[in-house]
Amino acid sequence: MTRPMTGPEMLEWLRSRRSVRTFTTEPVARDVLDRIFEGAITAPSATNRQPWRFAVVRAAAMRQKIVDAVAAKTAEMKDIIAKSHHAEDFGNYGDFFHEPLAAAQVIVIPQYREYPDLIANLIASGGGDPTKFSTASAMQAERVSTSMAIMSLLLQAHAEGLGACMMAGPMVARAEIHALLGIEEPWRMVGAIALGHPTVGETPARGRKPLDRVVTWIEEES
Repeated sequence: MTRPMTGPEMLEWLRSRRSVRTFTTEPVARDVLDRIFEGAITAPSATNRQPWRFAVVRAAAMRQKIVDAVAAKTAEMKDIIAKSHHAEDFGNYGDFFHEPLAAAQVIVIPQYREYPDLIANLIASGGGDPTKFSTASAMQAERVSTSMAIMSLLLQAHAEGLGACMMAGPMVARAEIHALLGIEEPWRMVGAIALGHPTVGETPARGRKPLDRVVTWIEEES
């Protein structure tokens, strides 16, 4: 039996994960992809509803259609922004919306669906106002749950020796991607993941905010 990683070992492994944006042309084996999605669905979810679904695009022609859709919407945005004093701010930033997808051998489109808010409905049935309470809908529970599945996917991909990058930029072409992949309500795209074998060379670590800026300790009774 393999010895489990210690706490410090696990932390070092987590620190070794990177967002990878350049890939080789080597295909990703189907059994590896199966494990990646098995890893993704180990994530916890509100009321164990598992409100996620993944479109896994391996076909080169469809990957190109997705890239083209994102590039077209990005160019449209760039033309508009160019007329403002923010033209230089945007610059070539929009290229990051589609370039990693163009290099990837696999494009993953995670999706989530919303469920009826049981607690809100129970409050309403008693004559109450659900908006006065932070119920699941207010907390966007299904989107949060799917985000946890995406993180599990990224970690499993890292464990498989693959590179991956979760991207918000492709959302600019959400309607077009929905149409290309036949995604219909109640399902909704939430970003895109570029996936593949990373090119040779280590991706440098990005700085992280120190703990004292992101963690508040409450240790003494008031």
